[in-house]
Amino acid sequence: MDDMDDLIPVSEAANRAGVSRNTMHLAAKNASIKSRNVGGFLLVYASDIERWKREVYKPNKVRRSSAKGKEE
Repeated sequence: MDDMDDLIPVSEAANRAGVSRNTMHLAAKNASIKSRNVGGFLLVYASDIERWKREVYKPNKVRRSSAKGKEE
């Protein structure tokens, strides 16, 4: 398989992984999933999605703080 044949857009990778586009984009930017920039577009290696889900992705690890920046 040609390397380029395995590359898919972040939005498609997110859909396949069952996560948000933002989660997949951050994973690619942080290099926790194999990706590369091609012509200014961030693309993810489809063959690495299952490994990423199994070994890296922890859905309950990140929590947003609702009190961030709020003072009463």
